[in-house]
Amino acid sequence: MLRYASTLGFVVGLLSVPLAAAAQDTSMSDSDYMAKVAAAAPPSVVKGATIVQIQKDGTMRTLQAGSNGFTCMLADPYDAMCLDANATLWAQALMKHTPPPDGIGFVYMLAGDNGASNTDPYARVATPDNHWVKTGPHVMIVGPVAKSMGYPATADPDPTKPYVMWPNTPFAHLMIPVSTPPQ
Repeated sequence: MLRYASTLGFVVGLLSVPLAAAAQDTSMSDSDYMAKVAAAAPPSVVKGATIVQIQKDGTMRTLQAGSNGFTCMLADPYDAMCLDANATLWAQALMKHTPPPDGIGFVYMLAGDNGASNTDPYARVATPDNHWVKTGPHVMIVGPVAKSMGYPATADPDPTKPYVMWPNTPFAHLMIPVSTPPQ
């Protein structure tokens, strides 16, 4: 596994990762992109985060260099997220189809998501048998500890309560729904 001195270094390392499937419509203005990303996490996190945009060719473009260890982006193509350094390494392993690291990571997705298979980390669309689930505002704990925390690990969870997503895979992680305070 490559070692990175900072989250920004990691983002530069992602340039070799095939992310074309998650690439956004890059015709969105930088200010519109930044506004969408800002919905992912508390303002103090976004303010100090590195903000990147996945390009159509799978490379990353840095819109804001950060200093707090978080990387924020839109993924798949409109789910806003902010990942700490360990969660970023976990996401890199997911994208490269390599074993995830053992560390515990944290992800904000306070704008919710557009849905994903709860059983197949690589599913791109809902099918009758891939247990598609859509979760509102939430945070995630990634890493092997998620499997041992005692939360439901069923294929069809209640997304209004904490549950383990992708429970029978190396990428199992805890989904924790949250309510966001009015802005």
